[in-house]
Amino acid sequence: MGTGRGRPQRPLDTTVPALAELAQELRELRATAGLKLDELYTLTHWSKGALSAATTGRDLPRWDLVRAWVTACDPDANLDLWEARHSRARAQYERSRLAPVPAEGGRTEPPHAPDVLDVADAPVVPAATAAPAVPAGPAGPRPSSLERDAWRTLAPDRRPWGVAAHPAAIPLRFTTVGPDFTDTGSDAADLTGRYDQIGEIFALTGRRRLLILGDRGSGKTQLARHLGTRLLTADGGGGAGAVPVLVSLRGWRPGHGPDSLLGWIADALTGCTAEDVRTLLGRHRLLPLLDDFDSLTLRQRGRALHTFNQLPEQAPFVLISGWPEFTRAVEQTDTVIAASAGVRLLPVGAADLDGWIQRSSRSRTKQQEWAPVLEAIAARPELPAATVLADPTLAGAARLLYTDGRAVPSELVAEDATVESLEARLVRNLFSSFSPYRNHRDADGGRLFQEQHRHQALHLLARRELEEGGAVADLRVLYRGRRPSRLRAGVHAALLVLLIWLFLGITDDGTGANDLTGSSTAPDAGEYLLSLVIGSGWYVYLRHRLDPGAAPADPVGRVRFRLLQSIPVAAAWMLVLAFEPDADLALLALVLVSLLLGCAVWLAEQASSRPAPRWFLSELALLPVLFFTVSLTPGFDLLLLPVFLPVLLGVTVTGHWLRAVLTSRFALWGLYPGVLLELLAEATGPEILRAGPDGWSFTHPAVARWYRDAPAGPAEAEDDPRMD
Repeated sequence: MGTGRGRPQRPLDTTVPALAELAQELRELRATAGLKLDELYTLTHWSKGALSAATTGRDLPRWDLVRAWVTACDPDANLDLWEARHSRARAQYERSRLAPVPAEGGRTEPPHAPDVLDVADAPVVPAATAAPAVPAGPAGPRPSSLERDAWRTLAPDRRPWGVAAHPAAIPLRFTTVGPDFTDTGSDAADLTGRYDQIGEIFALTGRRRLLILGDRGSGKTQLARHLGTRLLTADGGGGAGAVPVLVSLRGWRPGHGPDSLLGWIADALTGCTAEDVRTLLGRHRLLPLLDDFDSLTLRQRGRALHTFNQLPEQAPFVLISGWPEFTRAVEQTDTVIAASAGVRLLPVGAADLDGWIQRSSRSRTKQQEWAPVLEAIAARPELPAATVLADPTLAGAARLLYTDGRAVPSELVAEDATVESLEARLVRNLFSSFSPYRNHRDADGGRLFQEQHRHQALHLLARRELEEGGAVADLRVLYRGRRPSRLRAGVHAALLVLLIWLFLGITDDGTGANDLTGSSTAPDAGEYLLSLVIGSGWYVYLRHRLDPGAAPADPVGRVRFRLLQSIPVAAAWMLVLAFEPDADLALLALVLVSLLLGCAVWLAEQASSRPAPRWFLSELALLPVLFFTVSLTPGFDLLLLPVFLPVLLGVTVTGHWLRAVLTSRFALWGLYPGVLLELLAEATGPEILRAGPDGWSFTHPAVARWYRDAPAGPAEAEDDPRMD
């Protein structure tokens, strides 16, 4: 199309902001289409004078002209969005004509109203979009507190390869979700749009309930953050007095009513209760952006849908979820969210990348090198490069490597390129160039953090996340694999009980004398009951999640958490007290094992450059108890080992770490639980990992795949053929 300069455009009049915005949008649309005014005149059949006046910002163009202009420049444009812009410009334009104007002598007089203006011609603002009357002094926290919470939760993605990174946000596109998964009719507004139009799209929904759906890594959360920022900076919070706050649903357990959701939102706010949230929602003072709906289980998602429908009808919110998880929940429960409309993020295409991916380079040669690559992707969507660059995160990584870096973009369309090799290339460049661990020292300013241990920790998590099918919070799972099922845990508990019974039966010599205690009484019912208690405790301990770094917040949960942690130690001490050990042998065993433990802890600290945490040392105190019990049983040491060693190696984090150290040929010796917790916590800073109430998970599947398939250490990774 024509790209000549043509006649210079008239200066833009900004007296009426909405009218000036409409004029500017029309200018940009024509520039993007590459149409001259003469070509636009031929396509629209409107006079050149009318077309030129439409972009001055002084006169309101007719809607028929705007529609013809938009259709000629972009046949796929969202006409509902443009009609809303025109209506907003018309309302402001007519209000400006009715505003008082200064008269001679300093007096103000209203202008002469046009003869054709009637009450029926006044701009009509829909009730759903108008700001509701809010009584003074609403319940709950002050607006300033809500705004602080909003800016805190809407903090942008800090990754240099993120959706909103330099030089500009990736031009994400989205389309309307059909009526099968929303509560919209046949006359619903078209919600198709781009990243920078999400605020206007939300206004088309009546500012009520919007679903933001998409695949994992498609930019859903960043789009919601951008929506919240636009609403927060427009008219004091979205034009309707609602303050957007991003709230993650990770760890939420939906109940049978809305109270659980209201309480969950209240926990994310400062000085707020569930009743405050209910009041703020009813008064349109709060707009929750509910993220991570897809982190819930299928059953929890079904309950959550019913919970959303139990909220007050006028309560607005935005729900962010993965597309397959949300649609499956709707199909399973046959329930849609009342008064909801939705958008679904689309993959990034060659047309979206063109002009953006080469934008930050000042080299014209580099920009020209991208042209054949983008043409190849547009012509052959089946290319691996098209699949990789369709992901916003990987597209950002490609811009850093091939536009800002020294790599040649033609690598993307090489004959031997595969999706896996391209992903590995991009991810490797990210963590070699933007690694947050380079030159990182510990809190005491001592030795450098060992890069190998960080790599091993993320390698473990990537594999366990694949096995678990989601976030991982159990340290035992990180070291030894999947948490045992109910059947497996029950079998283990039953075997432990049988071993204890066998031991009690063998220690009875058949004459009523017990070799261990020296008493003349056979094992009684109390000892058998004790074995059942130990077996039940072992089953509970095997099945519960153990995250020593994050105990539950509620008092009852903390007590239950500590009790579950103490089960192995309590079980061992109960056995010791039941068999009345000898004090001299006890002292000898404790001294010897304490020396061994001191050496083990010293070696672990030297290997990891980290001090051992107190809870780790307290758990190691279980070892003296177990070895001491074995030493008190002359002639039956081998019989006691099968009873007590499974308790150590099967249920404690220490035991799982020791087993992992042995099976990995001591490669994990310095990665004891305290260091593992710190490494995973620090990986959440640069947003490599996401930490939630349900555990740790990678922020992007490509990063998880890279760490899962990479060799165990960075040294071996340099020789990995996948990295070439």
